Amino acid sequence: MVGKNPDAGAGSWKGAEQADRVVLTGFRASGKSVVGRKLAQALGYRFLDTDEELAAEMQCGIEEYVRRHGWPAFRELERRLLVRLAGWHRLVIATGGGSIMHREEWRQLRKNSLVVWLRAEAATIRQRLQDDGRSAAQRPSLTGGDMLAEVDRVLAEREPLYRQGSDVVIDTTGRPPETVVSLIKDMVARTGERD
Repeated sequence: MVGKNPDAGAGSWKGAEQADRVVLTGFRASGKSVVGRKLAQALGYRFLDTDEELAAEMQCGIEEYVRRHGWPAFRELERRLLVRLAGWHRLVIATGGGSIMHREEWRQLRKNSLVVWLRAEAATIRQRLQDDGRSAAQRPSLTGGDMLAEVDRVLAEREPLYRQGSDVVIDTTGRPPETVVSLIKDMVARTGERD
């Protein structure tokens, strides 16, 4: 599945002349960081992974920070980062899976951005998390339970937000990152009005 998101909320993407940021959203393990790095290189843009930026700011990993301070404290740091990023240009941003929950800040970030929802099936997400032990160890449970068991429930809660908060959806299930990068690069290269 690739294409404009018919369920997208009000955004301002009008095509390459106005979009000087590409924002990648989606659930954890959907491919945002891998695709984002490659896309930034292909476009000649800077790359920023919000989880990595926050870890540097917190001077510890997200898992450790959440264990010490809780999810609300982490979400506040994330919210502040989104506010700052709304003023950056020529940038590809890989957002944390929960960034989309900051609705007002997300609305501001969408201005002059192409927001791409990298979607993956729940089974694919679970498999990717299972296969990447290092990454999985750095990702705390969102519900306090088993990280693999919570995927279906949390994904179902967030999918409406991803759908409404994005301009384009690309299913990454079974697609290599290079293919996804090529699809997004082509979208950025096109100009025209969003339907």
